[in-house]
Amino acid sequence: MQESKLILVEYNSPVSTSEPMRITIRIADQLGYVNDVKALFNRNGESPGNERKVFLEYDPHRSKDGFSYFTGQTTFMTPGYRTFFIQLRINGIVREIRYDPNTEEAVFSKDPKHEFWKTFVYYSFFETPDWIKGGIMYQIFVDTFCSENLPEHLKEKVVSWYTPPKWKHDSDGTYRNNQFYGGNLRGIISKLPYIKSLGVTVIYLTPIFKSPSSNRYDTDDYTEIDEMVGTWEDLDELHKKANNLGIAIVVDVVFNHSGKDNRLLKEEPDMYDWHHKYTKPKCWWGYEHLVEFNKYHEKYFIHLAEWLTKYKDYMDGIRLDVADSLPDFVLKYIRENFPKYILGEVWKNAIIGEFREFFHGDELDAVMNYQFANAIYRYVRWANSKYFKRVMHDVKFLYPPQALDASPIFLSSHDIPRKETNLVGEFMKGSEQYENNWDIDKDSHWNDENGRFDTNKFRTWEALHDEVPEDKKELARSLHKLAVFIQYTLPGLPSIFAGDEAGVWGYKDPFNRKPFPWDNIDEELYNFYCMMGRYRTEYRELFSDSRNFTLIKANEQKLVYKWNEYLIVVNRTADTMYLTAEQISGKKVVFSLNPDEKLGAISPYGAVMIK
Repeated sequence: MQESKLILVEYNSPVSTSEPMRITIRIADQLGYVNDVKALFNRNGESPGNERKVFLEYDPHRSKDGFSYFTGQTTFMTPGYRTFFIQLRINGIVREIRYDPNTEEAVFSKDPKHEFWKTFVYYSFFETPDWIKGGIMYQIFVDTFCSENLPEHLKEKVVSWYTPPKWKHDSDGTYRNNQFYGGNLRGIISKLPYIKSLGVTVIYLTPIFKSPSSNRYDTDDYTEIDEMVGTWEDLDELHKKANNLGIAIVVDVVFNHSGKDNRLLKEEPDMYDWHHKYTKPKCWWGYEHLVEFNKYHEKYFIHLAEWLTKYKDYMDGIRLDVADSLPDFVLKYIRENFPKYILGEVWKNAIIGEFREFFHGDELDAVMNYQFANAIYRYVRWANSKYFKRVMHDVKFLYPPQALDASPIFLSSHDIPRKETNLVGEFMKGSEQYENNWDIDKDSHWNDENGRFDTNKFRTWEALHDEVPEDKKELARSLHKLAVFIQYTLPGLPSIFAGDEAGVWGYKDPFNRKPFPWDNIDEELYNFYCMMGRYRTEYRELFSDSRNFTLIKANEQKLVYKWNEYLIVVNRTADTMYLTAEQISGKKVVFSLNPDEKLGAISPYGAVMIK
């Protein structure tokens, strides 16, 4: 028997501050006499065992058939990320048991490539809204979704609806987001029946407040809706009509920085961060039009409370732009003043990415789950099952279930390429040396002779390749549907970036933000998304609790996972796959992607859900 099969370590994670963490070790008797078994815990940055030692006692009732069991438990009174390893004596010799991420098994080792086990503790009072769970999110880039009843004096400021995106720099060499299409709240209201047809339960709007740009991430006034977007009365009407259809409204807010023309920069300069007193303000990532707030100044908190108090009456939730740039004490203050759904823009693993307190229970409800998006893309396109398993393990074992259930999976958004672009586009990154599959602009290929990123070179290439290659269209469509099926059946909720269901293609900004093609919707894709919406709605209760989810198998050919008594099998290959007699005996196929008439058959790039 292999050494790794001789040891088994099991524990429950994550846990709350009122919930015991239970650890069980099973070890083969043939290894020798075992005693002095303990789990050594540490907080981030501490020496192993520095926080506490948990002794595991021999369990005579479970020990049999050549294996001995040792069990123990502990309760943590403070939240946070922990790691631990097992230390024991075998025939008097001290040994360590760690975790091998490649085999997902316990091993005797002190090798740094073998990891400590990870766990996370959150406050027992941590709750997230039930209305978000098991649903479907629909992200709208407001300027390019739909324009309705635009005031006459604004019509001269917009281009015709199907004008190509502006991607070239202005005569002074600056790239400005100043081409407007006129999408507004009235337009969104007019399309609520269409949005509802997709099974959508929550709409997420990009920023709507007064701003000089089309993306509106450079806010000039946090209490005034941009006149091109509409009015507070329009937002109130959208909120009420959407709620009547069972759809919640979440609005993007930017509290890390404002636009350079925000009146507060002149009226209350102490609210901002300065390199030198009143000479030059600090700007987010060096963008001169994004001026950073001084998050330690009392006036900043006074205004935050003012804004959030107003927003509560018009929104069911907010999405915090660059949430990971906001200190933990700011996020806690936002939570105190906005007791509704809070979604944070966090790209890394929300627990171990930067060891922040996002999910302690007093900050965010959820994060934009780009972690799962990366895992889906790297699996569907490159068959990287090891990466898929690692991401699923780390997220499932660390995110509080109520936070994972509230976190939308973004396969596309205003910040990353569209789905089919990600699945068949050139230069997409399969290598794990790149943090994200879509980091195509991180390649030195795009640098100029001085080694600096050449935006014009990159955007020129994007413009010349802004369509699905003819020889890849069939594959792109098959992979698109398969990726969406996985997205709709993993913990959390799927997010549709408006236009995904209509056939919009595009690399990064601005090509992923094209106007919605209302006169040329891809009917095949639209019908597919409607079907997936009906499926998701029918099984919403099942998909609302990630504690019911178990990943059983992941290899280059297939994924197998289950939700309670429902088994899901995904065929990643271009060949028909057949289930075993045991898998189909006495069971019923309740949903099938690309149905196959043969009993137990799963079509190429297909999937089934079996009860």
